[in-house]
Amino acid sequence: MYPELFRIGTFPVTTYGLWLAAGMLFALLVAARLGSRDGLPRDRIYDVGMWTLIGGLLGSKALMYFTEDHVQIFSLDFLRSGGVYYGGFLGGFLAIAILIRIYGLPFWKVADAFAPGVALGQAFGRQGCFSAGCCWGRHTDLPWGVHFSELGHEYTGVPVYGPDGGSLYLHPTQLYESFAMLIVFGVLF
Repeated sequence: MYPELFRIGTFPVTTYGLWLAAGMLFALLVAARLGSRDGLPRDRIYDVGMWTLIGGLLGSKALMYFTEDHVQIFSLDFLRSGGVYYGGFLGGFLAIAILIRIYGLPFWKVADAFAPGVALGQAFGRQGCFSAGCCWGRHTDLPWGVHFSELGHEYTGVPVYGPDGGSLYLHPTQLYESFAMLIVFGVLF
């Protein structure tokens, strides 16, 4: 829809990146609040959260490296791209498992503290996907079908025209998941 907000010199500030950063921040704040309510040290929750975010980002890039063209790892586009979700999940889980063990924190209390924030962060992240035009759904004739922009097509390859050359409307799967994650957040919080 609107993948790029503005530029600082030649560096683009993307809508996806802004939504992702906001999601990470709010997820961490929720985890810290819930963790301290359950008697977990707030500083340890922030440590675990920050290293989990770093592990997730590294994991998403690592899996992207193994599933994409290996030469692209040296390009600026590789650094700007989002990564692979499952790699981020595995990298984040590995980081949290290691730190829980190092800090001697109770696994289930930490999981309870982080679960609502993960759902909230995912809701924000999927808004970023919608803004970027990635992770689109199938063609639809329903009234809430979305026609993505040419800029979104340039960034992500989202189809904007049907086989007949007319505008193509797609299911906004990013919004479906975002709203579902807000419900999950509400239930878990």
